[in-house]
Amino acid sequence: MISNINGQQYYDLLDYGIRNLSIYKDRVNGLNVFPVPDGDTGTNMLVTLQTGLRAVSDGEKELSDVSRRFARAVSFGARGNSGVIVSQFFKGLSETFYDITVADLERFALALENGVRCAYMAVPNPVEGTILTVVREATDFVRRELKAGRIHNLNDLVEVFLNRARESLEHTPDLLEVLCSAGVVDSGGAGIVYLFEGMNKYLNNEVLPEVGTDAAVAQQAVDYSGFNRSSVFEFGYCTEFLLQLLDGRENFDYDCFRDDLGKLGESLVTVFETDKVKVHIHTHTPEVVLQFCHRYGEFLALKIENMSVQHQEQYVQEGEDESASFGEGNPFSVVAVAHNPAMKQRFLDMGADRVILADYQNPPTASDFLAAFESSAPDTVLVFPNNKNTELAAIQAQRLCETKIVRIVGTRSDAQCYAALPMIDFSCDCIEEVLAQVDMVVENLDIVLVSQAEKNSSFDGNTICEGDYVALCDHDLKAVAPTISEVSLKTIEKVLAEKECEVITMFTGKGIPDDTVETICSYVAENYIYTEITVVETDDVFYKIVLCFE
Repeated sequence: MISNINGQQYYDLLDYGIRNLSIYKDRVNGLNVFPVPDGDTGTNMLVTLQTGLRAVSDGEKELSDVSRRFARAVSFGARGNSGVIVSQFFKGLSETFYDITVADLERFALALENGVRCAYMAVPNPVEGTILTVVREATDFVRRELKAGRIHNLNDLVEVFLNRARESLEHTPDLLEVLCSAGVVDSGGAGIVYLFEGMNKYLNNEVLPEVGTDAAVAQQAVDYSGFNRSSVFEFGYCTEFLLQLLDGRENFDYDCFRDDLGKLGESLVTVFETDKVKVHIHTHTPEVVLQFCHRYGEFLALKIENMSVQHQEQYVQEGEDESASFGEGNPFSVVAVAHNPAMKQRFLDMGADRVILADYQNPPTASDFLAAFESSAPDTVLVFPNNKNTELAAIQAQRLCETKIVRIVGTRSDAQCYAALPMIDFSCDCIEEVLAQVDMVVENLDIVLVSQAEKNSSFDGNTICEGDYVALCDHDLKAVAPTISEVSLKTIEKVLAEKECEVITMFTGKGIPDDTVETICSYVAENYIYTEITVVETDDVFYKIVLCFE
């Protein structure tokens, strides 16, 4: 039995917890509220945590060092709401372990309590019945049992946490109506249960299989056939490393180091803690960067990626130099997220300075946002996350960014961004006026997303069969129908019965037949003579149709 936990044991707890979560990732993903294929909580949580584990797989195993490096890595690599929340939970643990090599039971309980505090702080409007409730109730129960003298070792503590977390998870539908209507428990809470279940298996000497890194973390296969002797490599190299400062090398002054390094490239992001420096920089001469930094110490980790290859692989639009600063000469810059290449190009054409291309099941990380912020020339950055599962990562990056004023617009879809961008006065030097105008536009929109159900389900008294089309406005189910035309027409009838709309913008996804589009447009023209409908074609493969009512 373990009474005190050291760095190696903390690492092993994380390792086993993440392994167990990997086994049940798909089950967590399946706990989505609606039966459409957007269940990515398990994947986002797993990718976030695997990013942290990779950061501490080599090197020192002191508790303070392991917990700090793990927390730092998951903070930068946090993906999706669940990833951001769990990253901040572990940030709270690291703050409690910052100055010790061994934690007793009391310190571990304090760490859990601080983890809960940080997790709640990560969410602007915390909602009970979610992962937050599960970690809070489990932690509170650990505190009570510890005070009552019923916890004698770490095995007891983790088991008490796990059992109470399971109970809390089962009650999440009682606290959140949307879970009750869908007949599921909270997916983020389930992820925490599987994480601590793995830790419990480690403490009980159970065997867990080794699992590979999730595909979203692992290096993907790249097609290099597009390059030859005459290729022009215009984008340089994304260079990242962790530098261990050493005695006997040149004297290190962080401010001077950062200033000199900034002359060697763009998109510089640095983090300095005690005797280590984390560096991210875009440069055409990585060898010069490494030679410069080698004067101060040795590299603990090093990664160099050719951004011309990334440019080819990630649909970066021709002529857009990702390594260069942007927004030069403007009072503010605009960063937006787009969920398909067609919308990315539209946002660029409408004035966005940088567009992060993502998809609904692989949202941007905090590091993705941070790199975009740091490469902005103006001091102020206006951000359009365009997805509810992306906003927390943007907020996380906002907290981490020390060089820019970052303002985040609460857009939940590409359609909202599409409506808002034309209303921006890009010459206005008062960001509050710009935000007020954008907020007014967004608040007056009703956005309905149409997707296809991937499983049988029921929601709020509606029976949904696999293959049905489902129309959703936030958590409001507008319509269900066996065909996309029928569900769209039902939705239009319902919305226009509730409010007057001058314009409907219909965003059509990839593969929508022309006759379907014509049927919907003709119906509106014939039945709602004072409402105009326009069509915007996109490459979206997830949402077949998006209806924007304004």
